[in-house]
Parts: sequence; structure tokens; C-alpha cells
Amino acid sequence: MLFAGFNVFGQSDLSSPYSRFGLGDISTGSPNTILKGMGGISNAISGRTILNPNNPASYADLDTLSFVFDAGFYIKTANFSTSKLTEKGSNASFDYAGIGMSLARWWKIGLGIMPYSNREYNVITEHHDLGAYNIDFQGEGGVSKVFFANGFKVTKNLSVGVTASYIFGTLVDNTTIYYPDSTYFLNGKRSIDMRISDFKFDYGLMYKLPISSCDVTLGFTYSQGSNINSKRDMFIRNMFKGYGNLAENPVDTLFYKEGEIVKITLPHGFGGGVTVGKKGWLVGADFNWAGWKGFEMNGVNDSLQNSWNIAIGGSYKPESTSISKYYKKITYRAGFHFDQTYYNIYGQSINKFGVTIGLGLPVPRSLTSFNVALEVGSMGTTNNNLVKETYFNISISMSIYDRWFMKKKYQ
Repeated sequence: MLFAGFNVFGQSDLSSPYSRFGLGDISTGSPNTILKGMGGISNAISGRTILNPNNPASYADLDTLSFVFDAGFYIKTANFSTSKLTEKGSNASFDYAGIGMSLARWWKIGLGIMPYSNREYNVITEHHDLGAYNIDFQGEGGVSKVFFANGFKVTKNLSVGVTASYIFGTLVDNTTIYYPDSTYFLNGKRSIDMRISDFKFDYGLMYKLPISSCDVTLGFTYSQGSNINSKRDMFIRNMFKGYGNLAENPVDTLFYKEGEIVKITLPHGFGGGVTVGKKGWLVGADFNWAGWKGFEMNGVNDSLQNSWNIAIGGSYKPESTSISKYYKKITYRAGFHFDQTYYNIYGQSINKFGVTIGLGLPVPRSLTSFNVALEVGSMGTTNNNLVKETYFNISISMSIYDRWFMKKKYQ
């Protein structure tokens, strides 16, 4: 197991060392900075200027004569700790980019790209049972998703949607056994490159309850399980040295296989949510579940468990039409989420908790805005010699809104 005899570890990036399992760290919650500031609620969120990839039915509420572009990035700092050691790090990365537009009054679409999963770890275990030797586990890569979302207005209150996504990427795993204090043993290395490319489909529904005193929206999502294709290259070789800054000197290749077809079984999942809005206020809650216990890669489950999460959040905009007081036009957001991730190590569920706040900063005389979301949270535990991550994220995006076929007048 990965954390047996866990004495030394390193992080070359800020994905969790747990990302060795499954497809790596799966991107959960919404990539949209607006929704991140509200704890990640998304199942029942829609609006004429909001792009919500998590529920394709939300696109039906975009303006008929509008074009929306949204793109963002995030900066993350984190501490990784065991019962013996602590390491720190930080990085910045692309979050997502998307556009939304209208094809008809009843049909709106969205196009975009976003991360699906990320793998980046470097874990070293020390062993003394057959002399002194170390095992170095290293991984990198990730899977991205290009999506085409369709939202259809069925009735005044009911919308449905479907998203077709193409997922693609490469996951690399290297395992090296080396003898740091001996010149009599050959070091060994196994390398696996997994190239993933296939399609998947997700569905959504939104219904606005006919209540006059406030705006109540129910949202539901379903992610279709599927078998996706991948190709795997694997080789195993002996070598001298080749650890750290020392160059690898291969002696012989023990095994090599290129282009092996590997089936990956992605699970089905579902989610539900509700939002209530009135006079600048909006509050909402989400629940999501995915059957990762049924995940298989070439017939191997990889000890995953079913995942679920809850999120609660909201926003407040004092006065959107205020002319003299800019702070009254700012949207203030806050929320939190709790996740049972799909990782289960030694029977220990790896959980995640985060608290978020956010701001929507409008550009004067337009519906374009800059959005900022901050999150503080933790994931994992130091029990059973495992790893706990405490992190701080800042997400920044720009949402550009433009009206089509409208002539501007200048005086």
C-alpha cells in the first residue's frame, strides 16, 4: 500500500498524494468562480449572465440576444503533513473557460473546457526488511473535459438539458525501487503511461415553483456511467543509480508493452438542489452522489468508495441599480461544503471540508463583472500514518456579457 512505512514524502505540485489512486483528484463542485464563492452550489443555479456547466438545463435561462464569456484561474497554497513531517507549497493553474449563447428562444448552448482530474504526487517509503531500500512513487498528468451543453426551455417554469463531453488526457505513474547505500544491487523502475480519450454524457433539469412571494428553483442532475477507452504503455527495467539528480543508466528491459487497450468504467451519479431568492438575497443547498465503488480500470477497482458531498451557500446584492454607491452594487457570497471523497485507505474515508467567501465586482454601466472567491479547508487525516492537507485557494474570473444586434448610441 502507498502509505505503509511512510517516513518521507514530497510534493512537486499541489495535487494530493492521494491522487495516485483512481483517476487522480476528481474536480468536484463548480469551476465557475461565482458558484465557488457560495460553497460550490450549482444544481439549482441559473441566470441570464451565469454559465453553470454542472447543470446543462441552466443554459436555458441565458438571454436570447446575449453572448456570455467566462474564464478564470486559481492560486493555491497548502501544507501536507503526516504525524512526523510537514511540507508546504503553492501553485497557480487554469480553472476553466466557457461561452454561452442563444440559438433560439427555447434553445441555448454552452461550449467550454475544464479540468476533469489531476494527478501529481511524489511519495517515498523507506524499508529495512531486506536491507535498506526505498520505494519512490511518482505520478503526473491529468484529464481535461471539453463540453457542449444544451439547455431547452420546455415551459415557462421547466427547463431540461444535456451535455456531451469529450474527456482526454494522460496519466503517468512511475515506481522506482532503489538502494541508496549499496552498489551491489540494481535499481528497478516500472513506468505506466495511460492515454484516455472518449465521450460521456450528463443531463439536467430545473423547475421554478410558481410562488409569488419568492423565487424557488429545484434542480436535478444525472451523470451517465460509461466505459471509456484508453491505451496503456508499460515498461519495466533495471538500472544503475538514476535517482534524484543522478542520470538513469538502464541495464536491460525486463518487460515492454505499447498501446494495450484498457477499459475504464466511469460510475453514474446524481445530484439535487434547491435555491430560494428574494430582493437581492439568494440561499441554496446541494447534495451530490457518485458510485465510484463500481469504478474499474482494466478490471481493477483500486479500493475506491462511493463519494458524496453537501454544499450550502448564498449571496446578497444590496442594490443593483445604485448609481452613487458602488459597494451597493457588489454581490457578496459565502458558503461551505463537506465531501466524502472517493479515496478509502486502510478502511479510512478521506473527507474534505471547505469554507468559502466571494465577491462579484461589476463593471460600471454593463453586466460584465470580475469575480473573486476565497476558500479555506482541509482534506484527509494523519491517523494511520496518512496525510492531511490544509489549503487556501483564491479563484479569479472575468464574466463578459454582451448584447447582440443592439446599436450603441454615443453622445
